[in-house]
Amino acid sequence: MKCPTCGSNSFEALKSKKETSKTQEIEKLILKCNECQTVFRETISYDKPVNFRIIISELDSSRKDFIKIYPDDILIVGDILRLNDEALEVTSLENKNGKRVDKSPASELVTIWAASLDTPARVGISIDYHGRIISYKVDVDRDLLFAIGDVIRVDNIFFKITSIKTEEKKMRKGAVISTLIRRIYGKPLPHKVPYKFNLTSKVVKTSMDEKTRTKLLNRMAFTNSKK
Repeated sequence: MKCPTCGSNSFEALKSKKETSKTQEIEKLILKCNECQTVFRETISYDKPVNFRIIISELDSSRKDFIKIYPDDILIVGDILRLNDEALEVTSLENKNGKRVDKSPASELVTIWAASLDTPARVGISIDYHGRIISYKVDVDRDLLFAIGDVIRVDNIFFKITSIKTEEKKMRKGAVISTLIRRIYGKPLPHKVPYKFNLTSKVVKTSMDEKTRTKLLNRMAFTNSKK
């Protein structure tokens, strides 16, 4: 805004009145120029926030909600949004053409995909024990870093990570944070060794019932004691 008389953009607001319509918020101002003392009127209008559909991932489930965003806001994958008191990280954007994009004005979107930052990351683990697959699901810190070759302990099983499946690929080298991991694959070690993480307390689900699990762990403990 500039003074219509001298062109200065230095002024003070003498009076302000806000109005609203279905799609816009309007502010009517009476301003006084600090340079030439001219009093003039100015109107500012901008689009009101609009409800956008958002799909929020939480551990193994997802839920649909709506979040208010200004239509001209630019959203980028990785942005942090707040819905009520919950922090959400944008993971994908779906535009009106049905395409997933990394960046877009909100007005061109139909769905925002996000992950809750208020929950831990749930990671699957598959251990190949001589042809028998032992599976776990663990809840870990969202920024926990796993690398190929890491030695992990779950219960009395010590295993080395051989590969990691992310949302986009299967890795056989390198490292990745837990929020990007779908599943960790490993092979048990024949004896107890120093380990990077003990995830025993993080287990929320296992593929074995308690009787089978206890029997197998006792067998492995006996085998390890002979090493």
